[in-house]
Amino acid sequence: MLNAELTAHLGYEKGRSPLSKNTRNGYSQKTIKTSKGEDTIKVPRDRESSFDPLTVPKHKTMHQEIEDTLILLYAKGMSNSDIVDFIERTYGVKYSTSQVSVITNQLLEDIKEWQVRPLDDQYAVVWIDAIHYKIRQEGKVVSKACMIVLGINMEGKQDILSMSVVEQETANSWMGILDDLKSRGVADIIFLCSDNLPGLDKAIEAVYPKSIRQICIVHQIRNSLKYVSYKDRKAVAKDVKSIYQSSNLNLAEQALEEFKAKWATSIILPLNLGKTTGITLQLFWIIL
Repeated sequence: MLNAELTAHLGYEKGRSPLSKNTRNGYSQKTIKTSKGEDTIKVPRDRESSFDPLTVPKHKTMHQEIEDTLILLYAKGMSNSDIVDFIERTYGVKYSTSQVSVITNQLLEDIKEWQVRPLDDQYAVVWIDAIHYKIRQEGKVVSKACMIVLGINMEGKQDILSMSVVEQETANSWMGILDDLKSRGVADIIFLCSDNLPGLDKAIEAVYPKSIRQICIVHQIRNSLKYVSYKDRKAVAKDVKSIYQSSNLNLAEQALEEFKAKWATSIILPLNLGKTTGITLQLFWIIL
């Protein structure tokens, strides 16, 4: 494979007259690490040293399978010493912890490059939300929030635009992430969907004032069900689902009419306005 790559690079078969001044220039030896252990191979050279093989790239000494395994184990949270032990037992290849650090640092470089990559200037829909989880840090279990931004561009393609780990999800932290999106080229977001985190509407307004703010379906339903009798909540949630999961507007309107006919006389929404009162299904649907 290496010889074939060199032939393609030089443009002539071995044994034939060269088509340029650059010619074959013997071989160099290289020890590579594979899943079967270490092997010594001969790498063909050219006189101008412009040949950069793909089969075994320059400055690479390990099989891609081992490198992928190292990075995967690191991403799963294994320590460098545990990775060293695993690779030695599994592949028979001995690394030092410092060598593993050099390899896994490539992953951090890839992450940084991904985090600052340029984005489209306009997105049809963007969802923002956080995943909350606990990690062990400096001997203590602490809570973290991973702030995730998912976008759909004007061609309908989904993409994760941003992932940031912060101490706590706040409106200010979201404002910083939205500012970062703008600095990476996102000039306009048509629909921006989120939960109802306090202060988030002002943060969005400050960065993307023309975006249409949409509370996500899950939070809309949760907010609405607060005004429904507990014994009716499951049934109401099921019927509401038939509305927002409709495949087109006509079916959605039909499902809404059926919802009204079924629940108009039985849903009472108490509001604290100095005294307990009831409001109609129309107001219930406005809230939804």
